Amino acid sequence: MSGDDFRFTRELTALDAAKLDRTEKREIEGLYRTKEYLDTAFRDRLIAVESERDLLRTKVERLQAERGALRERLDGLEADRGRVAPDRFVASLGDALASARDDLSEAEYAIGRIEVDLKANVVGGSDGPQFQLPDLAESANREALSTFRFDLRPAARPAETVTYDPIPDVRDRSLDEARAAIERAGFSVGEVTTEPGGVDDVVLDQFPSPRSVAEPGAPVDLTVSARREHDVPSVIGLSLDDAAVALDDADLSVGGVDAETGDAPADAVVGQSPPAGESVPVGAAVDLTVSAGPAEEMDAEETDADDASETTASPEADDAEARAVVDLEAVDGIGPTYADRLRAAGVEDVRTLLDRDPDEVAEITRASTSRTTDWFAHAKRLLEGE
Repeated sequence: MSGDDFRFTRELTALDAAKLDRTEKREIEGLYRTKEYLDTAFRDRLIAVESERDLLRTKVERLQAERGALRERLDGLEADRGRVAPDRFVASLGDALASARDDLSEAEYAIGRIEVDLKANVVGGSDGPQFQLPDLAESANREALSTFRFDLRPAARPAETVTYDPIPDVRDRSLDEARAAIERAGFSVGEVTTEPGGVDDVVLDQFPSPRSVAEPGAPVDLTVSARREHDVPSVIGLSLDDAAVALDDADLSVGGVDAETGDAPADAVVGQSPPAGESVPVGAAVDLTVSAGPAEEMDAEETDADDASETTASPEADDAEARAVVDLEAVDGIGPTYADRLRAAGVEDVRTLLDRDPDEVAEITRASTSRTTDWFAHAKRLLEGE
């Protein structure tokens, strides 16, 4: 019913019923009855709402009373629960671990790594924040418990303690510098092998590798470079013996030796091939020409000699030439260490080297088969005069 209709019904008593016809009277009576019905329904609904309000008010009062009781109970539990300052808690934990460590040391065990997952309530106090510990009778979830994990291991005895020191990096240093650095670090120089390189005695590799660790005094094996070529020294004017020594000092050897008459003293070197200053492979042979002395001083036995022996080599030259043929270190890649191992196994020269098998030589020298195969190829070229 609209507001206008409601106001109309409120003013219904002020109407003059004599002025209304029958139809209008009936409509007004109907409106009046509707008004009474609505008033009655509204009063019933208002009574129901008030009753519901009173019921809810009673529940609220009961809940407030229960909340007060729970708060009092919680305050009592909080008062009974233990509290500890963080520094005291950590100190107590350290004391417990120290006591456990002492007990374990008697059984020759030690505590290793320690991990702590601390889960505790932090509450305020007069002395600052404190850890609040659960009561012993209080049930708690497994996830809410603090966890302490530590490792147990046998205690190391002082007499059995082994120390390891880092290996120095001596690569790209000279052999003398590398030897000094290794000895300063408390290690020793082990096996020294050679590899072809542009210069002599430069460390190309080492074992153990740099920055690894080893016990003090452990050997460090070195691989050093050896030049592929040497410059031929000048030996003209030297005696044949002195020339052989000079060539040997230059890692070269005496090749063919011819003699010719001349004004120079006998056995003095008057010619050489290759000439001085030319670069040749390590161990290469240098052919020499020596003086046989003036022609008038040659005795009759020398002049009656066979024409085929006009140019003969002295015994010293023959020995030097033989050494050039058989010298193991004339082979590229065979240095003093490998040569000593071969000689200890009965391999004295290049020819006896070729009598062996590459696999056998690899086993003797402890080198790779591919490396010994290269040695054999170069040894054959040396014997063929290449």
